[in-house]
Amino acid sequence: MEQNSTRCHSSAEQDTLYIEIEKAEFEIIYRLCLNQQGRKNVVYELKTSDDSSIDFVQSYMVNGIRKLDCFVVYDNVADGNRFLFYDYESRVIHMTPACFSDFYPICSSADFSKGEVLLINGHSHLKQPNDTVSIDSKVTYVPFNRNNRIIKAKLVPYTQVEKDKIYQTTEDHI
Repeated sequence: MEQNSTRCHSSAEQDTLYIEIEKAEFEIIYRLCLNQQGRKNVVYELKTSDDSSIDFVQSYMVNGIRKLDCFVVYDNVADGNRFLFYDYESRVIHMTPACFSDFYPICSSADFSKGEVLLINGHSHLKQPNDTVSIDSKVTYVPFNRNNRIIKAKLVPYTQVEKDKIYQTTEDHI
């Protein structure tokens, strides 16, 4: 089992959010785990047999305190990405329901109360900075295009139940 971890500080306690990878004969299981006070909690799980994956993108900090971590959930079939944000303050996962091709998150723009994040075109030099399009939660796939520099994408909270500090696993089958 492989692990890809990053140390983080949230409020006054130290947490570790990491990706655990389990390889079986016909599938790979990616688990996004939160190690809190020595206890492993699986907060998101992806089972795949088509080379889809989860990778760490970036942490966003304010005044030295980690506010969120961003992960990319690559969908090999669609050849696109959904973006998963872990909010350290509320301990909730937020995710773009749509899959995007060649757009990437501006982590500082994530607004969980409004349920939105800005995504920048991988070829952002092609258009002017005011060229923005909004995507609603009904859109499932946004292909690469040269017409929009920035997309305002919806973020949806992923169901996560905390009972006695035990997190319920969220599974995503791609």
